[in-house]
Amino acid sequence: MDGVIYRGREVLWENVSVLLKLQAMGKVVRFLTNNSTRTPEYYAERLRGMGFEVRPEDVMSSSVATGRYLTDEGIGRAYIVGSRALREVLSRYGVRFSTGRPEAVVVGLDPNFTYAKLRKAASLVYMGVKFVATNPDTSLPVENGVLPGAGSMVAAISSASGREPDVVVGKPNPTIFRMAISDLKGKRVLFIGDRLNTDILGGKRAGLSTLLVLTGVHGLEDVKRYGVEPDYYAESLSSVLPVSAL
Repeated sequence: MDGVIYRGREVLWENVSVLLKLQAMGKVVRFLTNNSTRTPEYYAERLRGMGFEVRPEDVMSSSVATGRYLTDEGIGRAYIVGSRALREVLSRYGVRFSTGRPEAVVVGLDPNFTYAKLRKAASLVYMGVKFVATNPDTSLPVENGVLPGAGSMVAAISSASGREPDVVVGKPNPTIFRMAISDLKGKRVLFIGDRLNTDILGGKRAGLSTLLVLTGVHGLEDVKRYGVEPDYYAESLSSVLPVSAL
C-alpha cells in the first residue's frame, strides 16, 4: 500500500480512483503491506475513508503473516522488536512477549528502536535463538522523503550478531502473497507494487502477473540494478486505465 495507495498521509488518488472504479465493476481488490506498525482494523478503516469496500480480513500485513507463521511453527514466546500493533497482532495468535527464554526474536519496524533493544536482540540471535524478520524493507516512502523501515533494524541486529534472519515472512516471500489470495483459486490476479525487490520479485515468485507503478520507491532505472523485471509498468494506474474510459 505504501507508494501505491498513499505516501505517508498523502493519498495517491491517481491510483486509488482506478482501483475504486474496478471494485465498483465487481473486481476483487485485496491489500498487502509489509508495514507491521498498524493492525488490519486500522488499515481497513483508513481504506474505507478513501471509498473502498474493505474488511480487516481483506488486508494482509506482515504482522498477520508473521503471526500465522509462528503459530504454524509452534512458537508461543518471542522477544519482539516492533510496534505496539505488532505485539497486539502476534498476541492474537498466542505469541507472548518474552525477555527470559524466548523461542524466537521477531523484528519489525520499531519507531522506538534503541541501543538496549539492539543489544538484547543481537545477544539472543548470537546465542542461536530463531531470528524472524517481518519484512526486509529498509525504508518507507512519505511525502517529503523516506522513513527507516524494518529492514534497517533487521540489518543492525544482523550486523551485531553476525547472523542473517532465519526467515523473512513478508514480501518477497511468496507465502504472504498466497495467504492474501488463498480464497481466489482459479482467478486471474495482477499484483501492483512500487518496489522491485519486494513487491515485484515476490509477486513473480508467487506466479502472479506484476505491474510496477512508478509512484513510490523504484523507477525503471532500478530494473537492471536489482535484476527484477515486471510484466508491466506505469507512471500511475490512471495512465493505464483512465477512469473516464472505464
